[in-house]
Amino acid sequence: MVNILDTLNESLFDESITPRSQEARVWLEAKVKEIGGKGINRKALMRSDQLKPDNKPLPGRMYMFYYDPKTKTELPYYDRFPLVILVDMNSTGFEGLNLHYLPIDLRQRLFYSLLNTTSNNAFNENTYMKIAYDTLRSTRSLKAYRPCYKKYLTNKVQGLIVKVPSNEWENAIHLPTAMFRKAGEPKIHAESRRMVGKF
Repeated sequence: MVNILDTLNESLFDESITPRSQEARVWLEAKVKEIGGKGINRKALMRSDQLKPDNKPLPGRMYMFYYDPKTKTELPYYDRFPLVILVDMNSTGFEGLNLHYLPIDLRQRLFYSLLNTTSNNAFNENTYMKIAYDTLRSTRSLKAYRPCYKKYLTNKVQGLIVKVPSNEWENAIHLPTAMFRKAGEPKIHAESRRMVGKF
């Protein structure tokens, strides 16, 4: 099944762009702006060959899933389709970085800084990010974590959690898949930018 991830990978290859390079950042941002207005079928994306269901999520990996917050009536806004780099697990759920809360420049800055923590440079099935909350809190180059660090209850995840393999991380962070409720993306991103600017 041809999907947006296939399209991005084929285009990167055709244009001889090196993944995770400055050129790739610029190209992906422009390409996603081009397709953004057309929308992305999230359900089809979840079923793509590259993404696999994972019933045992692990820290340092990236995941997509549908979510219905327990406290949604109290929240000023929330994302129904998070893109999360998992940081920690507990008995009722997990915590992580939902990159959708950051505008693209801050998202890129945080993501590419986090790549310095990867377990290897192969970007294969064994690659993960070595991150912890204390590291995020104490590292200046990672301060953009603040508005996107969220807690999730396992029993409020709707359907499958799918794992984004490490060789698709860069593509995934550029996709316009956020499903914000109760506020629009411009307002949410502006508030995130203000929060990051305070530190």
